[in-house]
Parts: sequence; structure tokens; C-alpha cells
Amino acid sequence: MARRGDRRWAVTLVVVLFVLVGSLLGVAGLRLAQMRAVPLAAPRALPGIGAGTTALEVSNDAWSYSSGPAVQDVLSRYFDAINTKNYAAWAATVTPARAAQQPEAAWQQGYASTVDGTIRLSRIDEVAPGRLVAMVSYLSTQRPEDAPSGLQTARICWRESIPLVGEPPLIDVGKTAGILRGAC
Repeated sequence: MARRGDRRWAVTLVVVLFVLVGSLLGVAGLRLAQMRAVPLAAPRALPGIGAGTTALEVSNDAWSYSSGPAVQDVLSRYFDAINTKNYAAWAATVTPARAAQQPEAAWQQGYASTVDGTIRLSRIDEVAPGRLVAMVSYLSTQRPEDAPSGLQTARICWRESIPLVGEPPLIDVGKTAGILRGAC
């Protein structure tokens, strides 16, 4: 027959186990809820070589935004135009002010060897009526001599806040402060 002290010890052990298991399940559930609430903005694994896939990846957060499909469309066409070296197609994705900053000869020279890939639209924010900002990351490969001044390397990882205006949206002139870049 079990003694009274043994029963208390067994009851205490069961209570401690329930509390411990409940706490672990609660923490795991909280972590899962946090993961669902965070947009897919974390960087993906970089390809070992090259720029990676040229298809635009869109986070659930960006896709669920009311302008998500239109922003995805213009960004896909923008990067496709760069990768195919099609200035007319690129100019159709940007505002006249943005196109004026890069006339065709300068654009062709600037993107002569560029391939953009591992492209990800993480977030879209409305900053004013008719004005959006798309948070985009991507990897570019190019001949080092074609890379931006001060960053002559074959692979660059970019994070940009890309301004968009109008309906359907077009890519507008941005600020260099909205661009992070580095060798990768």
C-alpha cells in the first residue's frame, strides 16, 4: 500500500509535468502565431553561383494587399525588361521622370551585363493616396566593371524601397537612401 508521502510526491510530479508541458505548448503556439504574422521578408538562401531564378517571389503580406497583383505585375515586367535588355518594355514600367533619368543609351550601357534574380517582393505600404512603396530584395550579377561605382563586384545583394505612383502603378524616381546594397 502506498504511503501518504508517496502520493503527494506523485501528485506533485504530475502537476509539475502538466505545467511544464502546458508551458512548452504555449510557447510553441505563440511562436507559430508570430511566424504567421510576420511577412515573408527574411532573406532566402542565396544561390551558389549566378543570380538565381528571375521569377518574382511575393510574400503573403504583399499579395494580400489590395494593390498586390498590380504591383507584382509592374515589378515582374520591370525586372524582365532588365534581364532581356528591352528598354521600351522597361520604360513602360516607370514614370516619365524616371525614364528621363536614364535615356536608352545610358540604360543599355548600365545594364549591359546585368542579370537580376532571387527577386522578392516582401511588403507594400501606402504612403499617400496613389503613392505606394514596395520593399524588394534581389541579387544582381554583372561584370565587375559594369557594377555601380564603389562596388565593383560580380554579385550584389540589393534591398530597395521602390516608390510607385498611379493606377496602374508605375515605378517612380526614388531616393538613394531607400537602397541598401553590398557584395554577396
